[in-house]
Amino acid sequence: MFSQQIDHPVYIETNQALAAYCEQWSKAKVLALDTEFIRTNTFYPIAALIQVSDGNGCFLIDPLVIDDFAAFKQLMINPQITKVLHACNEDLEVFDRLLGVLPTPLIDTQIAAGMNGLGFNLGYQAMTKGLLQIELAKGETRSNWLQRPLTHSQIHYAVLDVAYLLKMYRLLCDSLAANNRMPWLVEECDKLVNNYKIPDAIALHYLKVKSAWKLSPSQLAVLQQVIEWREHIARERDQPRGRIIKDKSCLEIARLQPDNLRALSDINDITPKTVRKDGETLLTLIKQAQALDSAELPAALPKPLPPANGSLLKRLKAYVAKRAEQLNMAPELLARKKDYESLLRSGFDSGHYSLPDTLSGWRKPVIGDDLLAILTKQSG
Repeated sequence: MFSQQIDHPVYIETNQALAAYCEQWSKAKVLALDTEFIRTNTFYPIAALIQVSDGNGCFLIDPLVIDDFAAFKQLMINPQITKVLHACNEDLEVFDRLLGVLPTPLIDTQIAAGMNGLGFNLGYQAMTKGLLQIELAKGETRSNWLQRPLTHSQIHYAVLDVAYLLKMYRLLCDSLAANNRMPWLVEECDKLVNNYKIPDAIALHYLKVKSAWKLSPSQLAVLQQVIEWREHIARERDQPRGRIIKDKSCLEIARLQPDNLRALSDINDITPKTVRKDGETLLTLIKQAQALDSAELPAALPKPLPPANGSLLKRLKAYVAKRAEQLNMAPELLARKKDYESLLRSGFDSGHYSLPDTLSGWRKPVIGDDLLAILTKQSG
């Protein structure tokens, strides 16, 4: 029966068929989901295929021909059905773009695997091998999913992405439940979805540019203007950000602040096409930033942690590593680089440290309180 699910998936390419299968899936308690998409030359992902398994069969939905997803959208937000995905960040973008909704409630098996000691950011193939001793081919990862008809190899690859997912989900959840960690997993997956729902603060995208901390407030004003403009243009033209202007070039524009097209063209990776198409706009953005009053300038960004914090940072990381070993979890799942930095910066001036939001919730009693205790003892 199981081999039949893999070898003979149901290909859904009409609105009527999708609505009928949604009625069938609405009786399920859990659904495995995955997507195939293309994002080579676009800002937004282009949905090419949606894979579904309800445990009784594998189904491939063709979004290139189906245009009525009303029943499927209702299924995705049905609170009685758990949706299981693996490493779902990009899949969330696909669902959001195609349907305007996110699959909820959601469980990400990559997070579940990490909480089971199987490693951080574990790939689907590695998880299948580790849990089921089944080797999956990776040959179609970069293939053209927008071509029609899909090849037999593509269909087989797409089916395998959901065929084993529910079995592994149950194994992982049973193990977590035995260790009283299911609330951790649910909280973490809910946070993942909720963070995605937070409106994108485009005006703050300049904070993501590497080495932006080296700029003065007046230079940061230029960077903020250019990065915000690029974000809007990338979405408007549906092109990758780097196709408009690369981060390094934005940083150089902010640092040098060219006042003519020749000076702008001298900046690395600024192409003649960019100068022709967007040069005057960029010069105008620079002038607008230069005209800001000092009170309107962005605040200087914090420098990297000083070397004096190195020994303290090592102590915090050593504690987390030990705790992760005790819990049989990847230390990166407990605390990330930005968590340590936020924690240390919180007490720079006062010596009174506070936990960042990322170390609240289930992490607080697991490591957060002890990390605060280490810092409090150190400052005392």
